[in-house]
Amino acid sequence: MVSADNLNLDCLELIFAFLPRNDLVSISLVSRSFLAGVIPRLYRTLSYGPKQAKRYHTIISPFAAVLAHPNLATHVRHIDLRDMPTVKFMPNPQFMDDCIRTINLCKNLGSFTCTRDVMPNFLLALQEKVSLEQLRFIASLTTDQATQLIKITGLRALTLDSGSWTVVDILPRWTQALRPTLTSLTLTSIQTLSQEIMETVLADLPLLNSLHVLNCPKVDQSAVLHLVTYTPQLQSLAFTSYPTARAIPIVISPLPLLRHLAIDTQCAPTPDNTTPTLWTTILNYTRMWSCPLKSLSLKLSEKITLGDHFVQSLVNGHKATLTHLALRNCTLSRESTMLVCRKCRELETLKLNVPVKELNWFQDALMQAKRIHTLTDIGDAHTKHPQRAPIQKNEIRSLLMAQPCLEKIVADGRTWTVSDRRGLTVAYRLTVCTVQAVRYPGKGDFELKVQKNGPTLRHWFIPRRVWCNVINPQEPVLEVTMLHIVPATLHTDVPDITAQFVVSARHRCTLHHKGSRRSGSSVHLYPHADIGRLGLGSSMV
Repeated sequence: MVSADNLNLDCLELIFAFLPRNDLVSISLVSRSFLAGVIPRLYRTLSYGPKQAKRYHTIISPFAAVLAHPNLATHVRHIDLRDMPTVKFMPNPQFMDDCIRTINLCKNLGSFTCTRDVMPNFLLALQEKVSLEQLRFIASLTTDQATQLIKITGLRALTLDSGSWTVVDILPRWTQALRPTLTSLTLTSIQTLSQEIMETVLADLPLLNSLHVLNCPKVDQSAVLHLVTYTPQLQSLAFTSYPTARAIPIVISPLPLLRHLAIDTQCAPTPDNTTPTLWTTILNYTRMWSCPLKSLSLKLSEKITLGDHFVQSLVNGHKATLTHLALRNCTLSRESTMLVCRKCRELETLKLNVPVKELNWFQDALMQAKRIHTLTDIGDAHTKHPQRAPIQKNEIRSLLMAQPCLEKIVADGRTWTVSDRRGLTVAYRLTVCTVQAVRYPGKGDFELKVQKNGPTLRHWFIPRRVWCNVINPQEPVLEVTMLHIVPATLHTDVPDITAQFVVSARHRCTLHHKGSRRSGSSVHLYPHADIGRLGLGSSMV
């Protein structure tokens, strides 16, 4: 007889992969077999933030735990340092020693992130990591320290924040060593970075598909649009535009594969123009290139209301592919909001300033959306005006009831999610990319779960990815066994997939797909359904 204790460790690891990290500690106390199955997931990522730094003397750090049990180092894939304890405003020497020794033990380290200015301490330890693919750090180094960067090779994604001139000087040589592997380059707040340096760097990166250059005054919008000549395979682009910049090139190299675009505009528009001219120009180019734009993020230094003509042009050009839209310091009129929700049928996440005083028409606009599952209120945090009142719980509930697909609302430093759907009429929408629970408005009751947001770990302009486990590609059919499904989202970059994921504590859902990933192909199933074998090319209700 098969029980949980004698399951294969590979099966336990797959099951535990879908549980929150806070639950993994409790699971490790159940039995020895559960402990063995949960350890690879529990120690896969070593993260350290402000909360842990404040309690350094009362709790053991994850790095000290690995040093006490060196066999755990083989499971570590990611290290994320967001903060560290200090002694007289200097990093705690014991903590730094623990970090360096732990990095030396982690032979399978795949990514390293450090957002504190202590990177020189880790340079020697990172040079020996053959599995290291992602690196992000504050690049304020001396000449000798910057020279050591050349020995860190094999990177696929590189992010440099607040770099010094020494790092800029060594950057062309470093990227030349990274030429066979580097596909993503992010440079932020580097005052000495110039267009000439960027031309030398990009000429050596033929595989580059993501380029993000933000808050680098010498690399303005004109320079970036000229530099894309070296990156015809670009899929993600982010840059900053300045008011005193040169005119953009008359002819811009086409980017037919562009999927993610982010523009940070530092200049405020003139009173008679409600939309920056650059935004309109760039959108006209994306329409002309026929690029499958899925993510668009626009940010302004001063709050404005976007013109209806600009929104109309945006919708007409990318309504068939747009899944993520973020408008920071921008507001939409009632007509524009209605248009975006009604026409962008693939829209899943929306970030904008929610009109709290006019929630009635905003709810009406949300009801027009077909697939939106996450709504983020940008708010007025970056404006000079007084802060508005936070969105109340009853208003959050009314938004969730108005939009059947909506599962999460982020507002005022809190995240609201649907935690219980007792009594709801629920349908399940399954597509090649998403699995969503759909509530019918006005029917049943549900409970809200709220939690306080932690510090932001990602740059605002980098698109979010959600991955699924890819198993054996076999049949081009969909098999589902379910009594109650917890909403999940999956994404894969391979055309022939069989994605398997746990949807509740007792049930499992397996998605088989083979062939092209056509957008819009969907199947609607209902609770208490039997096993169904349905082709993904059709749509059923």
